Amino acid sequence: MMHPRRREWLLFDDRGETWAAQSPELQRRLHCVQDDDVPTGLVRNLGFVAGRTLSNNAALRLHGELVSDVALAAAFYWLSDCRPARVLIDFVEPSRPAEVCTSAEAAIARLVDLTRGRDFNRHVAEQPCSINDLPAGSPLRGLLGLWASNSGGFNEEAYFEYAARRLLKRFLVVRQNLANALVIDRIGDGLRVPEREWFKSALGRPIEEQPDTPYWRWVARVQRAALQTNNPVLSDIDASIYWPSRGRVRRRYRRLLLPCTTREGTRLLFSANSSESRIALRGQVA
Repeated sequence: MMHPRRREWLLFDDRGETWAAQSPELQRRLHCVQDDDVPTGLVRNLGFVAGRTLSNNAALRLHGELVSDVALAAAFYWLSDCRPARVLIDFVEPSRPAEVCTSAEAAIARLVDLTRGRDFNRHVAEQPCSINDLPAGSPLRGLLGLWASNSGGFNEEAYFEYAARRLLKRFLVVRQNLANALVIDRIGDGLRVPEREWFKSALGRPIEEQPDTPYWRWVARVQRAALQTNNPVLSDIDASIYWPSRGRVRRRYRRLLLPCTTREGTRLLFSANSSESRIALRGQVA
């Protein structure tokens, strides 16, 4: 994406929409009085995020305690597209000084660290399950048997054939690269994702760089733990996941993580979902 040397502020609102800061339609909707500093007012009072490019750098303006996680996710998308050399994070609350990060990834990681846990537990609940509790006819039990019969080796043909036949193609393969990053290697097109273009755009990208960064960073932490212990991990999940085109979408599923190794020695994680468990871990996921 090409950017001029300087752009005016963009605003990312609490519905994930992007606006020019001086947009008459935005001001009409919010009943704003014409003001040269509309961005700061909306950031300070409504939890919006403001962003702009400055030559090959970028700046974000936000309120660390008030910022909407939806607005933040939209800003992360924009920041990843800009690929700036440096990012200035300008906090509007006087108690927090501005910070400079050396890449979009570093800025995203810093903001996720600052806001992690603030809203996350309202959106995601996990209940660990015992492998022994899987019913005899469970598709996940059959997958576990396939993993055991291959001694943790990744038999690609067998796994994908089983996923198509028994799991409705609801799977994700994550590869650990030489830098120890977790990269999405393969996506089963049966996953209930509301944005179909994600099936292509996510391939080859680190798992932490997906929409709803706090959710995917949590997924990555769980996956790293499974790879480290080299043991299967079974959980019931009740999550409200943010997607830019739809907002938050609730999903309840049982997930099995299987650490695998290819013949060449590459470490993989085969993650499979099943709707056999419809447990509601929260009365209402926000």
